[in-house]
Order: sequence, then C-alpha cells, then structure tokens
Amino acid sequence: MENQKLVGLIHELTMGGAERMMVNILNHFVNRGDEVHLIIFKNIGVLKEELHSDIYIHDLESNSVTKGMPKCLKRIYTIYPDTVFSGIGHLNIAIAPFISLMRPLLPRTQWISRETNVVSLQNREEKYPKLFDYLYNKTYKNFDVIIAQSEDMKKDLETNYPATARKISLVNNPLDIEKIEQLGEASSFRYSSQAGVVNLLSVGTLRERKRHDLLLKTMALLPKNYHLTLVGSGEKEKSLKDLTQKLALEERITFEGHQSNPYPYMKGADLFILTSEHEGFPNVLLEANSLGTAVVAFACPGGVTEIIKEGVNGFTVINGDVEALADKIKEATAYKFNPSLVKKSVVQRYAKDSILKHYEDIFYHKGGRYGE
Repeated sequence: MENQKLVGLIHELTMGGAERMMVNILNHFVNRGDEVHLIIFKNIGVLKEELHSDIYIHDLESNSVTKGMPKCLKRIYTIYPDTVFSGIGHLNIAIAPFISLMRPLLPRTQWISRETNVVSLQNREEKYPKLFDYLYNKTYKNFDVIIAQSEDMKKDLETNYPATARKISLVNNPLDIEKIEQLGEASSFRYSSQAGVVNLLSVGTLRERKRHDLLLKTMALLPKNYHLTLVGSGEKEKSLKDLTQKLALEERITFEGHQSNPYPYMKGADLFILTSEHEGFPNVLLEANSLGTAVVAFACPGGVTEIIKEGVNGFTVINGDVEALADKIKEATAYKFNPSLVKKSVVQRYAKDSILKHYEDIFYHKGGRYGE
C-alpha cells in the first residue's frame, strides 16, 4: 500500500472516547509513514500530549464548529489530502453538507466519518431534533464511508437514515492492552481494605445520558457493605451529590472527580457498573475487562450486549431496571469470575492491531472513493 496524505478533523482533544480514537488512529498512520495532518477547531485538551510529534497541527482557533467551518474547508483544500477523516458526530454532520461542494476541487479525496452514537437516540437530545434528523437523512450520505462502532449503531443508521446504508462499515473500537496495563500500575491508589467491603466503580462524564441517578438508587437497594466510587465530572455532579444526601448514602459513595488516569480504579474494583440510557461503543467496559474486572451493565443500545458475554466477562440486565441491577450486582459478587478469562474475552476481539488493520483497509481502499 502506497503512503498517502491523511487529514483528521476534531473539535478539541479533551479526554473522551472520540478524541482518544482520533489520536490513536492518526498516530498509527504516521507510524506507517503517511503524511498526517490534524485540523483542530480549538487546540486544547490533555490528549494533545499523546499526539505523535510528526503530525502537522492546524489550529483554527475557533470555539464554534459552525463558525470555524470556512477556515476548515479552506485548510483541507490547501492540504489536498487523499483522505479526510472526521471523528465525532456533531462535527461529521456539520461538514457533511459541504462535501458535495468540495468534490470538484478535491476529486481524489475520500471523505470518511466515524459515528460516535446511536444517531436517532442522540438526535432526540439535541435542541432541534427534527433539524438533525433532516441533516442526517439528506447530507450524511455525502460521506464515502461511515464507520459505525457497533451493530446497534449500524442498524439504527440503516433503519432511520436509509440513504447511508451502503456507506456503512462496522469497525469496533481498538483496545491498547499494553498501555492500559501500564497505566493501571501507574498510581498508588488503593480501595479501602476493610473486610467485607464490595467496591463498585463507575467511570464517565456526569451527564443525563449516563443515568448515574439510577446507579445511586441501586446503591440504596444494596447491603451497606457495598461502596460506590464515581470517577468523572460534569453538569449533573451537584444534583447527584444532592441525591446521595437524600438517599442517606454519603458514607457509601465517593465522588473522585475527573481523573486523567482512571485505570488503577478499574484494576482494583470488584465490579464495574454502567447505567447509561444508550452508548456508542463503551470503551470503559473494554478497559475494565482488559484489567480483569467484570462488569454489570444495563443492556442499553450501543454495543453493550456485543461486548458482554454473560457469565464470562460480566452480566447485563434490562435497561433502566434498578431492582434487577441490584439483584444482578449481588449475584455477580458471589459469582466466581476468572480474571484471566475476563481479560481474554475482550483481548481476542478488540486488540488494537487487528482493529487498526480494518482502518487501513478502509483508508487505502483501491479504486477511488469507498462505496462507489
């Protein structure tokens, strides 16, 4: 495969699954010898430090994707790339309407997006849901390839936005086992060693979709020897702390805030819990499993039931059912998960090298633009 010129698009590089994926993908291709550019709307975020030094950074110095789009398109034209790769939903749909205008100027360029959510569910949370549905129906087909992370995401696009159907390629998220293991040892953090305590963990932004409120209500149904650690910050932090007080759980809930390295928490936990309404493809489940920690999760749309093999690396329960979740957590506590098998279950399916090979196959697709 000949080397190519690749442009990645991202809004910023704060800690998040889409942002980390962009860094991993661009680093992989620059290590292959490709000329790699990153156009970033605002050059901020801790993940900047993880970018390969040979990647060309183009800072648009724009707080708004919409306002920065003219500069973005001009920069893409100047670079004249073989591939443009957009890595997060709101940026994908912002650039999609302009692709048809750019094609005559960049005839050799293929345009690839990576979707980050179950789109129809995500659009319901937007300020103007009908507008977003319209844009996905009318303009998202302009991409040559749309990468879906999970079967749920792929089926949702095919069903609700059928014009995208022939453009979709299913590629799960890659798992960097060595890095996660290294970071899992990079902290002196330890849970309480008090006898009989069961340490539960949740890692994620404290926002509505993650439904940490249901997790707190679950804690109220569990025996007092269960302790929950919440790693993350966000707009729901105050209301969750208020609910903790209301449920008299102050002694059993620890709010750790944002942690740049959550892996020691994952490694030391007895169980990892996920209570989201919907996901894209939850990396946190892969990461917890890769450290030998079993998971209990709501069977929400977005890859959860693909990742969890019942009784091997965790359990799932009906989405939103707090009583079922409490019962399943108690069952999982007594269940003898084998940490080696927990880890193996995800390493076999999601190891970084095999997943990134799928990206190579897409980015280096022979015979012009993918899907034509």
